[in-house]
Amino acid sequence: MPDHRISAHDATLVSQAIDRLAPRWTTWTLQTVAQHGQMRFTKIAAALPWLSTQNTQQILRRMHANGLLDRPGHGVYKVSPWGRTADSVHRTLASWHRTHAGGSGPAVAEAERTEDALRQLRGEGAIEVLHALSEHGPLPYGELRKASGLATRTFHYRLQQLQEDQLLTRTGPSFRAAYGLTPAAQALGPVYAELAAFESVAPSGAVQRNPAEPAAARTTRANAAVQRTPSAFPGLFSHAPAPQPPVPAHVTALSHPSRTR
Repeated sequence: MPDHRISAHDATLVSQAIDRLAPRWTTWTLQTVAQHGQMRFTKIAAALPWLSTQNTQQILRRMHANGLLDRPGHGVYKVSPWGRTADSVHRTLASWHRTHAGGSGPAVAEAERTEDALRQLRGEGAIEVLHALSEHGPLPYGELRKASGLATRTFHYRLQQLQEDQLLTRTGPSFRAAYGLTPAAQALGPVYAELAAFESVAPSGAVQRNPAEPAAARTTRANAAVQRTPSAFPGLFSHAPAPQPPVPAHVTALSHPSRTR
């Protein structure tokens, strides 16, 4: 079995990589621009019709500040050399998601698989909890909270979320039963390795700038994707007759966005 542990050093790199790659629509945007070489803002906005102009601008600015995109000209974007290395991370995340999070369900776009896998790992305390269990094995509630270093309220919320995403499980029916990693969480070793390797070569000018977004705004935006896509670009998330929209085939591989953040 692959090693599912996260070393203390790698845990920091993994968290930083997730902070850059996990914000909603980052994968879709990165893969869309990569497919075209470089794109003007108007073309990017047209390729992602479920996003408002303001949201698209915010996503592009953040990705440029984080070093994922370059701006070779005014209003023109292309994937940076470092941003192109995210392709390996995306493939590993999508592969993990296909195997452990719904591979037998309806057709899901590879980009959406990647984003949903990142969503499961994103959030304050997620990596800390997974790291503690990967290092120490199953732990009861109090010991796990102490090992993760989280405040009680944050820890309780993250514990619930990780259980809902089937990354944590209880070792018994008693409320005193310890928490442990599920087989899906134990299979995250290759994902951790890719994320740490990606972040370890981050350019010195790349900065973390991911301002918090209200939950209501995230929900509204994701719902808009489902509501607007069928009328704007049939087939972007589901089976549809040709012609397909100008987004990479492996990106638009037939799906509806599955989760909100």
